[in-house]
Amino acid sequence: MKQNTLRKCSSLLVFTAVLAFAGLVGAQQSMDIVGAGAVAGTGSANFGIEMTTTAPVEGYVVAVSYNNAVVAITSVSTTGSVAESNGAELIVPEILASGFTIGVVLDAAAPFLGQTIPAGASQNIGSFTAQSIILLPQGDPPVVTGFSFLDGTLNNPPLDNILVQGGLSVGAPSLDLNGNPSAMSIAPPPPAGLEIVSTSADSTNGTGCAQILLDNDAGGTQGYVLAISHDQNALDLVSISVGAATLAAGHEFQAINILPNGGTLGVVLDFLAPFGGQVIAAGQNLHIANFCYTCDDDIEYTAGSPVPPALVTDLTFVDNVFGSPPLANVVVVGGLSINPDLTNGTFTCLPHENELFDTKWYCGPRDYEGTSNPDLNPALPIEGTAGSDVEICFFYTDADGDNLQGLQMAVCFDCNLTFNDFDIAGSIFDAVGAEFVNFNIDNNPNDGDGCEFVLGILLDALPPFDGQSVPPTAVPLLIGCVSATISPNAPCDSCLDVYFCDGINGAGNVAIENVAIIDFESIQGFATVGCQVCVVPEDTFRRGDCNSDDKVDLADAAKILGWQFQGEPIDCPDACDANDDGKINLA
Repeated sequence: MKQNTLRKCSSLLVFTAVLAFAGLVGAQQSMDIVGAGAVAGTGSANFGIEMTTTAPVEGYVVAVSYNNAVVAITSVSTTGSVAESNGAELIVPEILASGFTIGVVLDAAAPFLGQTIPAGASQNIGSFTAQSIILLPQGDPPVVTGFSFLDGTLNNPPLDNILVQGGLSVGAPSLDLNGNPSAMSIAPPPPAGLEIVSTSADSTNGTGCAQILLDNDAGGTQGYVLAISHDQNALDLVSISVGAATLAAGHEFQAINILPNGGTLGVVLDFLAPFGGQVIAAGQNLHIANFCYTCDDDIEYTAGSPVPPALVTDLTFVDNVFGSPPLANVVVVGGLSINPDLTNGTFTCLPHENELFDTKWYCGPRDYEGTSNPDLNPALPIEGTAGSDVEICFFYTDADGDNLQGLQMAVCFDCNLTFNDFDIAGSIFDAVGAEFVNFNIDNNPNDGDGCEFVLGILLDALPPFDGQSVPPTAVPLLIGCVSATISPNAPCDSCLDVYFCDGINGAGNVAIENVAIIDFESIQGFATVGCQVCVVPEDTFRRGDCNSDDKVDLADAAKILGWQFQGEPIDCPDACDANDDGKINLA
């Protein structure tokens, strides 16, 4: 950078030295700034610089000032000018704090062939781009700013606006400057716009993601807040994530909150040192977020029967409803919050035709295997204390004679659980000799897609391909089990959900669906039944607490007497042995 600056300064000094030998010569000629820019927000406008001459031009200097509190000059160029087309050998553009200069010498290097710009009217000798650096509030009148030729001020040494003709310089007053001044009008930006793109999903087991699009011509987006509601009796919001435009810009902060009837997303693009100024560039249809939903109710029908109507649910931007303090939908540009125009969308739950396959997956405790009539006897919750390890097992049924050759499983789970490992030991898949078992676990609650587990099993994956499969079954047979740890911070008496969910990527990049492989086909859309891990209080032992009410008092003595003389039951005999002599008696 230093070398470039020195080179430019050196070139200007040479150019100034060349001009130092020139005197002022004759007839009225002119330089003009041409073009009129009307922009909104932090938009840009292009302007040209023209000259009208009555004699050939050997070189020229342009020095233009502007209001740097209103606009910034982002480029200065002679591309496409008569200087370029006539082979100028020295061109030095320079953008300064409150102005810019262009120095041009047509014949500046050996063999000095005497290049010039022929005389002519309105010849383009340069151009520049000005960008608004102010963001006017909606309703304010436009701000108009101009550009002026300025002598003796800009650059070092200070330059005048001149033409070089016949070895002499022509400047003001012989050179008419700004005879046709140009201006730039800056209006408030159009309101930014947020749109929820309507989407749909299979009502039985599908997940659909509504894209959130941003329209913003005001300038680079520095951050945004989204708050979207839905009918909690129709949909479940399963995940919120940032979109492609936000990812590409390199956002540094996101805050996600998923609620029963809606969700919020807050994003800051440049949140961390060294504060590089990341923004989402102005534009239309910018994909900034995904809100992903599943349907609460199955809309099923049998082939040949009338197709029931789809269920359409509104997805609605809401202000000052969610969060504490309440959040509004805003877009941040130039350090200011813009209230955008809001376009709501819908989520459609599509009817689903019943499959001929009766495959079904379950999860629950290991002893759920072999349960008769599983549809009438759901698995009991898996219980554990906060901080303890539990085992979560997965099962299948398929009573119509289908032999399962493999499966692909996608499971979501409450992030108060940490999945540690998966094993098929003791399962029918282990007994048959599954040749491929692969899984991955995503325990990260802050990556925008929750906590996930994906699994792939193939029975016959290696030569000699003997066609292994697991048999049809009307009772749940074990697929395998996950060892998991309940968070020490999990609320006591709460239940943590574990459920099958489509379209997740676990710790990888590929979206995984729940698929059963039957007769070399991938079967989807079958029923799944999730389970829960319930956090129970840790059992405590207190000697003398014979009635198990967590207190030691006369009521415990009464309980002992009732047991001894009236046959009253007791829960913990050792606790009733108050003096720890191995006996329960009046002592």
